[in-house]
Amino acid sequence: MAKIDTDIAQKIDIIVREANTATINLNIDDESGNPYDLTGYTCIFTISDGDSNTVITIYNNITSDYGSITDGAGNAQFVGNGKIVISLNTVATNRIPGSYKYRVKLISNGGLDNRTWMYGNFKINQDI
Repeated sequence: MAKIDTDIAQKIDIIVREANTATINLNIDDESGNPYDLTGYTCIFTISDGDSNTVITIYNNITSDYGSITDGAGNAQFVGNGKIVISLNTVATNRIPGSYKYRVKLISNGGLDNRTWMYGNFKINQDI
């Protein structure tokens, strides 16, 4: 049976330590393995609790279409073609230790190109 699969998202789990900083380096490639052109994109990194309530949202390239950073949890930066660095500070990781969910979305063209690139479990280990 033939099928068409347009789901490009990869499930990757992230583990951090409570009240510690963390850096997530992403290299995004196209179908041919070349660095993905991120010109005009906005990166949105969201952490949610088990009830799908957003706990933290980190943006890059902030525009009025996508809101603004209000919790001071970190930032997302494009540092080269296909490269994104998501920096989490202690505002992001100073949560009740346990399991959360996260996703990384890239949005461009006024929201017409909206893709989840990564998602998975976001675990905060207790810092004793």
